[in-house]
Amino acid sequence: MKKHILGEFSIDRIVESEGAFAALQWIIPQITKDDIDANADWLKPLFVDGANNAMMSFHSYVLRTRRHTILIDTCVGNDKPRPNRPSWHLQNYDYLQAMARIGVHPDEIDFVCCTHLHADHVGWNTQLVNQQWVPTFAKAKYVFSQTEYSHWEHAHRSAIATNQPVPNHGSFADSILPVVDAGQAVMVADDFEFEEGVYLQAARGHTPGNCILHAHSQGAHGVFSGDILHTPAQLINLSWPSHFCHDAQASEASRKAMVHSLADTSSLLFAAHFPSPVAGRIVSHKDQFRFQGLTS
Repeated sequence: MKKHILGEFSIDRIVESEGAFAALQWIIPQITKDDIDANADWLKPLFVDGANNAMMSFHSYVLRTRRHTILIDTCVGNDKPRPNRPSWHLQNYDYLQAMARIGVHPDEIDFVCCTHLHADHVGWNTQLVNQQWVPTFAKAKYVFSQTEYSHWEHAHRSAIATNQPVPNHGSFADSILPVVDAGQAVMVADDFEFEEGVYLQAARGHTPGNCILHAHSQGAHGVFSGDILHTPAQLINLSWPSHFCHDAQASEASRKAMVHSLADTSSLLFAAHFPSPVAGRIVSHKDQFRFQGLTS
């Protein structure tokens, strides 16, 4: 995605990794091969490869306003022990160098906004320095939904107390708690406003405190949707949750509300895992919806 101008705001993408991730039928358990074949004209090869694997990107967005520089979701991170997900285990990507290429230094980030606290949205919150996890963005406030944080804190501490495996690949310990311990975490309600026109909205279901981020400027509107849609293939049937959704019924309600509010409007969708060209619009097609990525 090239730099996108949204009114007075600018939006860049920092890519950690991109390509075939996993079988689409694993990510969306309810989709069938017939569904994929019937929609191959728009799904393939951009969103689904020839072996029916989902093409996915792990990336962050940098939203720059006149007042703030906001980093939205922070991918998997380097050096994180994720043995149960080999493709994430002890990664070594040039994420910070990619950030430098768009003209942003880590100390220039004012806010880090995590739409939810899954391991692939919090990884670069911290980095390994002298064998310790420390906040990557030393001057930033890290904005966490209180509902989301409380859920994962309870799950993490309960697992430790009962000698069970910690949830979420252990990311609460290495990517969240060091931020809290450093005094940089800000626990907020689901309607937190960063500044005029930039605010959170609750969109629960994928996780208990999942949020989306709205950006409005000079009549232009963009939505940073996190994982409400893991892949455009979910637009075939909005009732389909992903393999990773905490509450299928609530995630369906959030997905339908967002898609119906954006469909056939000028509003842009910036999803967390759509591959290039990433940004685009949702359009109606018969009794379904499709995603049309921006070409420039």
